[in-house]
Amino acid sequence: MKLYKSVVLGFLLIGCAFNTFAQQEPTYTLYRYNTAFFNPAAFGLDENVSLRSDFRSQFVNIENAPETQSFYLSIPVNEKIGVGVTTIVDNVFIEQATSLFASFSYKLQIGFATDLYFGIQAGGTFVNIDFNSLDLPTDPLFAQNANTFNPNVGAGLYLKNENYFASLSSPRILSTDRIDDESGVVTTANNELQLYLSGGYHFKLSDAVVFTPSSLLRFSSDETVLDVTATFKFLDRFEVGANYRLDRALGGLAYVSIQNWLEIGYAYESNTSDINTFEDGTHEIALAFKF
Repeated sequence: MKLYKSVVLGFLLIGCAFNTFAQQEPTYTLYRYNTAFFNPAAFGLDENVSLRSDFRSQFVNIENAPETQSFYLSIPVNEKIGVGVTTIVDNVFIEQATSLFASFSYKLQIGFATDLYFGIQAGGTFVNIDFNSLDLPTDPLFAQNANTFNPNVGAGLYLKNENYFASLSSPRILSTDRIDDESGVVTTANNELQLYLSGGYHFKLSDAVVFTPSSLLRFSSDETVLDVTATFKFLDRFEVGANYRLDRALGGLAYVSIQNWLEIGYAYESNTSDINTFEDGTHEIALAFKF
């Protein structure tokens, strides 16, 4: 009975996070500060060499709940060109997906204090589904683990002005479907195209306070996810705000520039779906180092 409950809960988690083995993009509450994770054009935004990371743990207190570790290194080549590398590791129940991508960004000035960035990326995702960890009775369907590699490419645009910003991207353009039917075992790992559309406006309330409402819309053939965020930034150092993910979660966030070379952010979400009965929210931490 315990094993049965674990398997059922595991597939519930996968269904919530990845639509049952359909490989999807991770969710970020701190999306404004880590845009390059889903838009390669954003690699041109950093004026210095930057190393950024994001650690997200969903559904705390549920065993084998989704966890995501994301890292990227951004290197400005000159005033117009930026390059970078991204690593994203997703873990949920018996599935691990590790994505590795290299990115290129080019800046074009289109107006006074307004720049348009073009970005592309290429790489792929290693997917491992560890059926052996379930310790199930012998069954041909779960007789061996599933290991696949899905190559892919992505592209994006980023519009930046001193008062506003907008982003449009698809980090995984190719819709892939990998099927392995060797030895009578059938496993699949697929990747549906997703589009990200985001934007925001900086309202200067005083010399010391800036109010920034923003939103992120992520949509695919399987789902549509909308985040609405509002933050207040004080003395160009400390930012606090709230985030609402439509029909999914509500939470708060804070982001601090401790030094010119160090930034740290934190976000907490309370899930509004039925799984909220079993878990104690979601935590997300971001770190940025500028060299």
